[in-house]
Amino acid sequence: MARTRKITDEQILQAAQAVFLEKGFGASTLEIAERAGISEGSIFKRFATKKNLFVAAMGTPNTPPWLPLLETVVGQGDLKENLKTIGLKVIEFFQDNLPKVMVAMSKGGPLPTMMRSNLALPIQNLKALTQFFEQEIALGRMQASHPQTVALIFMGSLRTYVFLNQLSAPLPAAQDYVDSMVNTFWKSIQPEN
Repeated sequence: MARTRKITDEQILQAAQAVFLEKGFGASTLEIAERAGISEGSIFKRFATKKNLFVAAMGTPNTPPWLPLLETVVGQGDLKENLKTIGLKVIEFFQDNLPKVMVAMSKGGPLPTMMRSNLALPIQNLKALTQFFEQEIALGRMQASHPQTVALIFMGSLRTYVFLNQLSAPLPAAQDYVDSMVNTFWKSIQPEN
């Protein structure tokens, strides 16, 4: 009779992610096993290689949680408030994923296949945000402008905020930043009356 697993794959991945974020790709599987409270052999039984473990622990989702939100709010409610909601969701996504991407890129050598395939995601996300702004312009809910430029400014501001936060720059809380940024941003895109 096979023994019941005492620790889930998810618990191992959480330990691996914590260790990789602290020490980078150079972290040993022994350190990860100790953090998870299992033997090093248990890691290899479940993930076969350190690279497989790294990809499973540090991969990013194929669809950011904020992306479906665009479809539900386009043309609905107050656009300025929608932008604040979207902005906070984008920040949450980057706060979780930017450190993973930075560690993955710092490991040297080619990125694992899963990470490389995710490199197209920022372009897809930009396209989705651009389409959101195109639709809002078509509905007359914001000024006619170049929607991709508006999307780049919006996304770039949020990504920069998270990046500087990673460097421990003294920045306002996320909610305060998003409120201020959207209020400033709104002045250039609000519809003309």
